[in-house]
Amino acid sequence: MKKLYSIFMMAVMAIAVSFTAKADIAVTLKVDDATRLTAYYQYYDASYNTQQTDLDLNQFTGEEGGTFTIPGDYGYVYVNATSGNVITYAMNETTGSSASTGGSSTYFYVGSYSGTAQTLSVKSADLEASRTASVTVNVDDASKVNMSYYNGTKVELINGENTVKFNPETESQFQISHVNYGETLYSVKLNDETQADSYGRYYVTVANGDKLDIAANFPAIPATITFSYGDNEEEVLGCITVKVNGEDVTFDGKTLSVMMGDKVTLIGDTNLYNFNYAITVNGTSQYFYGNYEFIVTSETNTVEVAATKYVTYNAYLTVDAPENIEAYPGNSNTPLSLIAGEAVAVELTSNSNTITVRPTTDCSIVSIQVNGVECGSVNGYGTSSTTIRNINENDQIVITTKVIVRDKVATIWVDDLTAAPYGYGVQRYSDRASVSLISGETVTVNFDDSDNPYNISFYGPTYCSIFNNGIYLVPQYEGSTSYYVTLLDGDAIKVYLASEPEKYAVTIAEHEGVEGAISSVATDGQQYANWATGFTALKDTEITISLANEASVLVNGTVVEADESGNYVIPVTQDTEIVVDKTNAIEDITINNVVNGNVYNLQGILVVKNAGAEQISALPAGLYIINGKKVVLK
Repeated sequence: MKKLYSIFMMAVMAIAVSFTAKADIAVTLKVDDATRLTAYYQYYDASYNTQQTDLDLNQFTGEEGGTFTIPGDYGYVYVNATSGNVITYAMNETTGSSASTGGSSTYFYVGSYSGTAQTLSVKSADLEASRTASVTVNVDDASKVNMSYYNGTKVELINGENTVKFNPETESQFQISHVNYGETLYSVKLNDETQADSYGRYYVTVANGDKLDIAANFPAIPATITFSYGDNEEEVLGCITVKVNGEDVTFDGKTLSVMMGDKVTLIGDTNLYNFNYAITVNGTSQYFYGNYEFIVTSETNTVEVAATKYVTYNAYLTVDAPENIEAYPGNSNTPLSLIAGEAVAVELTSNSNTITVRPTTDCSIVSIQVNGVECGSVNGYGTSSTTIRNINENDQIVITTKVIVRDKVATIWVDDLTAAPYGYGVQRYSDRASVSLISGETVTVNFDDSDNPYNISFYGPTYCSIFNNGIYLVPQYEGSTSYYVTLLDGDAIKVYLASEPEKYAVTIAEHEGVEGAISSVATDGQQYANWATGFTALKDTEITISLANEASVLVNGTVVEADESGNYVIPVTQDTEIVVDKTNAIEDITINNVVNGNVYNLQGILVVKNAGAEQISALPAGLYIINGKKVVLK
């Protein structure tokens, strides 16, 4: 077992060495003419940054060439021809692999897997001098023809006869196409033999002395297209409409007269008919997703359609106020005509059994019911759409809507918007409408509950503290400056961007025996329901506590009195602990009457052990537990 373990560890170490060891590569480069070529090499350093070094090719000409070193396990050597020259030969003589030739650039990948010493050879020629062969090219309309060498260099043509020179070793294949994508040439012939295209592009290999005839323009010859539909012609006739050269045409669905060179677009009604994603044009099956386009290149053409008609049926849609929504059946872009409170028949098909509805401006969808059952997810506001799916024959769909009345008011104040250098956004949920803010001014926001939550975001501030009715709001996540805020009528939002304001922790608690004594808590006049979990408040925020039954209110251990209305109003000027406790559990005491005993604060922490009157009199005023009783020291 120990021997096997040792062998395993040796293998692991060998692998580790193979990954970490760097074998520099010695590259010998041989070029025939330093005036016709330039070169450089690239590699990655230890930090994976690209490093590049230019080569002086005067040191690499001749039979022996010159040698340089690429650090690491691999690199790239790039060789470019200078203007008017061409690379005719590029070979890694060590591996026997050739690089691209016939153009103005080539490159080699050199890796240590092929050996740490490799030899590269590159030859060049004057571009025009290398073109020792020629082909005669006849063109009827050069403005419509793209002809290029295989490396992409364009051949300039004129109408009529052209002599095009080429290098017989590297440039014997030409690419020919129409200048406009999607259009085709009438014909391309090599030595009077018609050439086949590949999706409108011709790849033609020529030899010295060959003749190319390129006809871009189609002859003015009438052509016909015959449509067939198989055994169910009567059922599906009319499933195809046609455009010719982009214009709608009317025909009987069986025979269409066109001209050679016309662009014909076949459009299938995929809402009513199933085409099985295929259509046959001139004997060739084509993928068909409801639209197919081709150029008429023959006098007689055929289109074979194998379609079946989907089942059609009615469902019924009732809306309380049609002006509050738009409704679209299936994939249609035409809205339904609806009547308030009446069930309107909606024609659907078995493959398009949906109705899409969306509210109009300042309206919302309250509910959607299908056969009396509430629809699951409703996007009921603004431009958001809801698609009712899998609708069956005779289904009863009832939609209830409402007009949005924005009669609730909130305010937003921000100290300095310039402290958010990349801007801000305040958007309501319903329709994503934005609210504009003004530095140092209070902006009024009119809203409806359906507008909530508001997304409030500031981009790039050093600080960002947001308070609602004096209570600090927590952002979407730690460090974020984006907030989702559900506004209530009367809310007041304050935003601090220029500097961090003073804020303090607030806790509110009911002691044992007075649970439920607090009937409400308000901050800056607004009711706050989640007071029991504690919160952080802006300095000078007013907390108002109303009690449902008799009890005492202590702030940081000191009993406070109610105002004339019976409420307890507490301004936040420091970390604030508010405690509601039994009235009869709190006693004033005379220091002289205190029997020696331990003194605790309300958190149960020992303040003074075995205290006497003198020690107790030295304590700050507040609420303490002495000899098991809660007492107030004044």
